[in-house]
Amino acid sequence: MTVKSALVKLSNLFKFIISLLIIFIIRLKKNKILTGTLLIIRLDAIGDYVLFRNFLEVVRNSEPFGKYNITLCGNIIWRDLAEEFDSDFVDTFIWIDRRKFSNNFFYRYKILKSIYIMGFETAVDTTYSREILFGDSIIRASNAQLRIGSSGALDKHAKWKRDLLSDKYYTKLINTTRDNVFEFYRNKEFFEKFLVEKISLQKPSITKELNEPALHLTNTYIVLFPGSRQKNKIWSYKNFISVINFILENSLSDIVIVGSEMESDIANNIVRNINDTRIRNLTGQTKLSSLPSIIRSAELLITNESLAVHLAASVDTKFICVSNGERFGRFHPYPEEIFDAGYYVYPPQIMTHINNPEKLSELYRSQSNLDINLIKPDDVIKQIPNVLGR
Repeated sequence: MTVKSALVKLSNLFKFIISLLIIFIIRLKKNKILTGTLLIIRLDAIGDYVLFRNFLEVVRNSEPFGKYNITLCGNIIWRDLAEEFDSDFVDTFIWIDRRKFSNNFFYRYKILKSIYIMGFETAVDTTYSREILFGDSIIRASNAQLRIGSSGALDKHAKWKRDLLSDKYYTKLINTTRDNVFEFYRNKEFFEKFLVEKISLQKPSITKELNEPALHLTNTYIVLFPGSRQKNKIWSYKNFISVINFILENSLSDIVIVGSEMESDIANNIVRNINDTRIRNLTGQTKLSSLPSIIRSAELLITNESLAVHLAASVDTKFICVSNGERFGRFHPYPEEIFDAGYYVYPPQIMTHINNPEKLSELYRSQSNLDINLIKPDDVIKQIPNVLGR
């Protein structure tokens, strides 16, 4: 064990003890449970939310919870998306800044106290990769009559902690298949068991009417999403430059670069090295809720393995995804019956065995140490005409 990893473990232990103390203090005052109230907890990343969000409508229309007051406790990074597309299915939102919740104990106290005071009858953490310092702590603080969650992912580093510490916070744990299945199917299985009813959803989709993006472009366009929140999933901007040059030289399509403000440096590096008026850099300039319409109106998305892939599948836009293979089978590739207009480009170690998904799922189910930049620009370029059908 390295010094750094030891310090991280000590820090998490300290945070866990403080969290227990906060919850103990909060629950010293008795609280009234309000019947007909449901708390749904989902604190993971934007892509995870896209694969989960359609089940909010299912809950709203379900027999057990159709008339409940539904509160969604979510990660603040996807607030804009949720409030734009899912307000019809949620009565109240509670937004959590994960960094502050982890590091600022006063902020944690305020959030946990507010959840306890709301007196939920039922609380459910829908996350497969449960986290003791996040969803599990919120479940414990809620003190709801029914506290439901997933039995959790099989990752060894987390499972023993849940077994020892936080499984007892729940009144019911829902077992889902131990097989490595695509996350949308995992969510579907969880909600079918939670609601005790069959769910007809076949794929993630954004059904709300989308306005045409006001990009003022005269040509068709291809969207590039060159960023990611995980460094090991970021393909070099120099590789994206090669791909853009190919598109500009071999098609009439414009290029639209999108992403959050965090990815501005990547996008700026690309634009500085290509002087062409057909490139539109919108990185950090558009709301998250605008991305579905921008991607839907594109003829193609080229992206790292990120939220953009799931948005493209939700609005039926073709995509090429560059990935180092991490979480193979769970988040990628998309099963053809869900979406068959996406193509994945992996490092050679994966592409060699691409017709053996069971083996790849076993090797890269949890992590991948493969360098994403082993993927060459030509590996992506040669797929562009194929995906576009040209």
